[in-house]
Amino acid sequence: MNDTSTRAPATRRGKGLLPLALGMVLGALAMLVGLAEAGRLKPREPQTVVALGQLLDAEHRRVDLMLERGDMAGAIEALEALREQPWPDHEAGGDVGMQLRHDVYGRLLRLRLDHPEVLPVEPQALLRIAEEGLGESYRELDINPFTARLAALRGEVLEQLDRDDDALAAYVEALDMNSALLDRELAEEGAK
Repeated sequence: MNDTSTRAPATRRGKGLLPLALGMVLGALAMLVGLAEAGRLKPREPQTVVALGQLLDAEHRRVDLMLERGDMAGAIEALEALREQPWPDHEAGGDVGMQLRHDVYGRLLRLRLDHPEVLPVEPQALLRIAEEGLGESYRELDINPFTARLAALRGEVLEQLDRDDDALAAYVEALDMNSALLDRELAEEGAK
């Protein structure tokens, strides 16, 4: 019989959050692919989006395993490799293709911001990653949690660069997106 009561509370809490986070990511990916297949997000090449969703599902699981083993550098390198792959443009991948990109870039930035000592990069390079991930047309997308998170992370990077006004604008933008998501969820719950 294993007695887990001797473990540190943070260890138990961290192990409990990993499956929750993985479930949220996988659920969001499934939702986005489902919306794409239903035609709500209108990708011109749905097969590309489905293949991308499957690739990202496998890669997120691989990154999770690396993190579980404490291989932070390997996890960052895996996400950087995804960043370098060709992404469908908005016309080919629709909103879902862009949102999947925002998910990967957001996870990469979160790891880089939380662990600046691992494969360090300058804050200016982090800002380039955030802006590359968001792309020029991110404001035209259907509001979603991946874009909101990436916009907020961009704010964190701007704050590191002492660009406080720009950081505040990014935070407000992310807050507005999250408020709209909450309003939409409450409206859907009320309609049931």
